[in-house]
Amino acid sequence: MTRYPWRALLTGLWRTGAAFLITACFVAVTGLIAGRPGFAWLLVGSVLSLGAAVPGYLVHRAGAPDHTAPSRIVMLLVLTFTAWLTTLLVLPVYMANQGRPVNATVTQITNGWQRETSGDFPVFHVRDTSTGEDLGGVRFLDGEPRVGDLLAVRVDPRGWFNVTAEHPVGRFTTLALIIAAGCALLGFVIGAGGHMPDD
Repeated sequence: MTRYPWRALLTGLWRTGAAFLITACFVAVTGLIAGRPGFAWLLVGSVLSLGAAVPGYLVHRAGAPDHTAPSRIVMLLVLTFTAWLTTLLVLPVYMANQGRPVNATVTQITNGWQRETSGDFPVFHVRDTSTGEDLGGVRFLDGEPRVGDLLAVRVDPRGWFNVTAEHPVGRFTTLALIIAAGCALLGFVIGAGGHMPDD
């Protein structure tokens, strides 16, 4: 009678959990980078997030049998996509919970890539209406306010992240969160079997 390889399953589970924990730590860092003001930081954080799953994957594959290599590669690809997507979600999710609501006035509209007043990636520079403090630039708005218009925004009290719209978590963010959660669950299931012996 063949006994079920519980030890191999438990090894796969804890190594997969370790891989996810390590990846989450790197995603927190890349998300912080991507949330800084300017598209350059967004680009840098996004690129770095593509390697966020590698350290955890190396921990997961240690001691794993060779025949599970294809499934481990699939797990790495799924985890890499999840890390990249989650990096882009750190800013809106954090600001929705920790951001301080502020009434601001649009002072300038520039292009996201260069200092122009038109383009495909407009940035709306805003100033606190009560203090006159320059709050930075808001991007990815549903509408297109003009210079002088009032705009409700959220400001990070810790100064870690860029200013955002009043409601940074919209339909796109919610859908992305669902996709990221589904991919993470898929990656965990695949990774859990990464140390199972060959039948």
